[in-house]
Amino acid sequence: MSFIMYDLTLLVIFLIFIITFLYKKRRNLKKEGWLVLYRTKWGIKLINYVGKKYKKTLTALSYVSVTTGYLLMAVMLYLVYNLVKVYLFRPDIVTQIKVPPILPLVPYFTELPGVKGLFPDFYFIHFIIAIIIVATVHEFAHGIFMRRYNIKIKSTGFAFLKYFPVFLGAFVEQNEKDMVKTKNFEQRAVLSAGTFANVLTTI
Repeated sequence: MSFIMYDLTLLVIFLIFIITFLYKKRRNLKKEGWLVLYRTKWGIKLINYVGKKYKKTLTALSYVSVTTGYLLMAVMLYLVYNLVKVYLFRPDIVTQIKVPPILPLVPYFTELPGVKGLFPDFYFIHFIIAIIIVATVHEFAHGIFMRRYNIKIKSTGFAFLKYFPVFLGAFVEQNEKDMVKTKNFEQRAVLSAGTFANVLTTI
């Protein structure tokens, strides 16, 4: 059996597992728009421990995190500006562009028309490993910065796309009253922490 068949089998098994899990836990689920949320308390003890033990380090990293956030926003605005400029004023280049400006990072996107052969294969196994790493690091970072600045965590959990739950994410839910009470800079540190953690993961 080829690798792609193993991968598709894993996708089907994963989907059956998730649907069964969501059905059994349906009383604990909350629907929000296109998402279904499953709240837990997983990881909160570890988040509390790290957030409280390494206060000085996290305070120093807050400045790096917020600065990184602003730099990334500036870079994204610059890239969007250049992309719009090309599409508006350089139709000769646009007709030669084979890859869409935005591509969905979903399993098998590399098989889409016009994309095939331009990117390495992207199977379900790659997708699920990437999501687990990125989402865990991202949300853990939000959580430890929340605890650094004495923002209580109500829950952690998983988010699933309502109509196709193989697409999942994670969240750390803060106490909104605590969040509002914190200083403006501290809020920015909490909000930028996830992206900053993903940058560190990438490096």
